[in-house]
Amino acid sequence: LGKVFGGKPPKFSQQEMIELLFFPVVNEGCRVIDEGIVDKAADLDVATVMAMGFPPYRGGLIFWADLVGAQYIVSRLQQLSQQFAPAGLGGFFEPCGYLKAAAASGRRLSEGRATGPASRL
Repeated sequence: LGKVFGGKPPKFSQQEMIELLFFPVVNEGCRVIDEGIVDKAADLDVATVMAMGFPPYRGGLIFWADLVGAQYIVSRLQQLSQQFAPAGLGGFFEPCGYLKAAAASGRRLSEGRATGPASRL
């Protein structure tokens, strides 16, 4: 990460830390929805609260992401992808197709996939 931050320890605001930690998790959650691994987005909300320790008062990961907004999340992930590309980590932050499509259409992430089979599990 020295290439990204010029060899100095990075300084992040609280908001930047939240985005740096949770936006990639939202992105992965969107992949799980898109791949049909869960029947509905609410399943991820329950799982993140019960198993991951996501704050229950936030409603779960996908519910929270809908409050933040897909457009903002995609924008920040793209910025982080560019910022971390010199360290070879750009792909980690690249928004998945489901997230990009939701941002472009204004669709809520919690609506799930528009078409396709039920859960693969």
